Amino acid sequence: MELFITGGTGYIGQAVARKAISLGHQVTALVRDDRSAAASALASLGVKLHSGDLLEPRSFAATAGAADGVVHMASTNDASAAAADEAAAAAMLSHLHSGAAFVYTSGTWVYGNTEGKPATEASALNPTPLVAWRPAVEQQVLALAARRSIAAVILRPAMVHGYGGGVFGMLAGMVRQTGSVRIVGDGRNHWPAVHVDDLATAYLNAVERAAGGDARVAGRIFNVVAEDGVVVAEMGEAIRTSVGADRVEPWPLDDARKSLGPFADALALDQTVSGQHARRVLEWELHGPGLIADLSARKHFQQTDGA
Repeated sequence: MELFITGGTGYIGQAVARKAISLGHQVTALVRDDRSAAASALASLGVKLHSGDLLEPRSFAATAGAADGVVHMASTNDASAAAADEAAAAAMLSHLHSGAAFVYTSGTWVYGNTEGKPATEASALNPTPLVAWRPAVEQQVLALAARRSIAAVILRPAMVHGYGGGVFGMLAGMVRQTGSVRIVGDGRNHWPAVHVDDLATAYLNAVERAAGGDARVAGRIFNVVAEDGVVVAEMGEAIRTSVGADRVEPWPLDDARKSLGPFADALALDQTVSGQHARRVLEWELHGPGLIADLSARKHFQQTDGA
């Protein structure tokens, strides 16, 4: 397949690009700067680079539209995120041909606190403020894709780990400032988790099956979750062991908000989320290590390039 990906230079995007190339797909990635280290790393894999700006859909929508499938993972991660995401998705969908596949990235934060019961794809949504806009964009993507006979898939990944990246890399990095691993709240809450390589497999399974006309996949939503709910205090202790921090320190939510804004509320979520549907329908097999074992690995947080 010819694939177009956004967010390819990011933590998740790099894993998706590696997986896609390993499966023999032709991949074009949207990049802001084709001379950056992250872009050069993609090029070394055999990825074709397309220079453009997520905030200017006209700079990449036509190129995306020529592909057999699009995997949209990019975000501005700032105040413009909602408008930029909606505009980029709409522009790419408007250029894709009938029968093409479009995979949109959401996340399990749209469920809010799950009150101890595993959330499924049928559960009510109560998004944390940081992603309050995302459910509406999910529905817009599905509706526009259906009108154009495009096979859209919504993926809701859990907290992503592996190679010292993502939120876990951020928590480890904060140790340099405080000497401790700071966790928002008292640590008794839970996060669902997935290894980045397993997540990449889910993306490729989804885009391949959608493009192949699988009616169980097109127009559907999937929770991409390997572990339903891991205790946050245990994550903090695993990071402490790995980086040699002095202690794990609870961070009161009100104080954390002063530094992190609404991101603090996302980190304070207590979530248990089921990934059974994705494993069954996408025929998604897990091979990556579990979260605690992964975070505990010696020198784990020295293996990332920070992308």
